[in-house]
Amino acid sequence: MSGWRRRVFDAPGLTQSPPGPYLAKLARRWSRKIYVTSPGWDNIGEVLRSMGVTFEPFRGAYDCDLLFVNCGTGDPVDAASLQRFVHEGGCLYASDLTSALISAAFPGMFEFRGSGRADMVAANVVDDELRQVVGNSTTIHFDMPSWSILKGCKGETLVVAAPGTAYAGRPLMVEVEFGNGAVFYTSFHNRAQVSEQEKVLLQLLVLKQISTSSNTTVAQANQALGISLTALKRRADN
Repeated sequence: MSGWRRRVFDAPGLTQSPPGPYLAKLARRWSRKIYVTSPGWDNIGEVLRSMGVTFEPFRGAYDCDLLFVNCGTGDPVDAASLQRFVHEGGCLYASDLTSALISAAFPGMFEFRGSGRADMVAANVVDDELRQVVGNSTTIHFDMPSWSILKGCKGETLVVAAPGTAYAGRPLMVEVEFGNGAVFYTSFHNRAQVSEQEKVLLQLLVLKQISTSSNTTVAQANQALGISLTALKRRADN
């Protein structure tokens, strides 16, 4: 793992980095070129819009900093180009049924095993940054009749299915470094039925991607975007 990603937090929304004029510099630094594929079963573009994050539709080019690939998108995404994009420093979001594409683009980095069913799945939040906002546990609503089960990966698990569930120990949200970039994969995604806590988790995942791409902390990226982690925490608690 890259050393700069090992971050220490004092409290939600607080970091050990200097405040003040630094944030103006940060705002310029985090300004990223973002492409999003057309919606399918997922519509991550709605999450980005809710955060005030500007993006462009994916049109087959990979000349961006962050690429969001929706589950079930109709856009053709080339596995070799995707691998090159991440290896050269790009940051990728992919969800659920992109599993075949992800496996082809990053052989040996992800291990998918079988399909899940529609269910409410109790989950534990492993990642410190996410846990500071949403707490130690949450419930994920898998509303589709079939979704890709991730058995493991060569990266960090952010959210994992809780003991006692049918998918105990299975990662539900992960971050995998590849070359100079990173892949963020989530088994669940933005659908009309998602809970407020799930929406907050997806927004936090976007913040993690922006911070990873910008070499900053989540709290710093959130400040540059004008998003209140305290407000996100209130929403997650309701």
